[in-house]
Amino acid sequence: MGELDAAEAESREAQGADAGLPERLRERSPEACAELYDRFAPGIHRFAVARLGGDVQTAEDVVVETMAAVVGDIGRFKPTRSSLAAWVFGIARRRVQMETRRQRRRKSPPVHSQVSLEALGEAGDGGDLAAAAASRLDARRTVAELRGLLTDIEFEALALSCIEDLSAQEIAQVVGRSERAVHSILHRARTKARERLVSEDE
Repeated sequence: MGELDAAEAESREAQGADAGLPERLRERSPEACAELYDRFAPGIHRFAVARLGGDVQTAEDVVVETMAAVVGDIGRFKPTRSSLAAWVFGIARRRVQMETRRQRRRKSPPVHSQVSLEALGEAGDGGDLAAAAASRLDARRTVAELRGLLTDIEFEALALSCIEDLSAQEIAQVVGRSERAVHSILHRARTKARERLVSEDE
């Protein structure tokens, strides 16, 4: 089975795990809300922490706001257009963007910036970025350094790929780009990170 076939199989498996959840959320089932939180809150929190430069408190707010928005807007979810994961992370991404704009208006930096690269999990594409980073860089290197190296879209795509294992197709739905563009963005992000690793060793 090729990489694309494996990714499609994983996507179908994830969609199967979420089957029925949107309908139960529409019915305002407390059990469905708890399932939604268990399924997505940890990944959204990790994504938000990474995207917000380690600001854990604000990331927690993003999780709460995202969960409320998902439950409130679940009637708009169309399973024929995207997976539930892509739709939920799209909402989380917009919440993060709103918070980023607020922070820029206040001209104040995030509260924390000491999240290790290991928090990004393992990246694919044959190079295993996180494993390479963990073995070749000091564990105390921060995501803030990587954020300065990558564009916003590169960082978001890499974080979604590494943290929640979203497929390129799902990431494309989250960030509003084509699947081919996402593959290109991920390739650029991983190349930049590897070049940094090489320069650190020289």
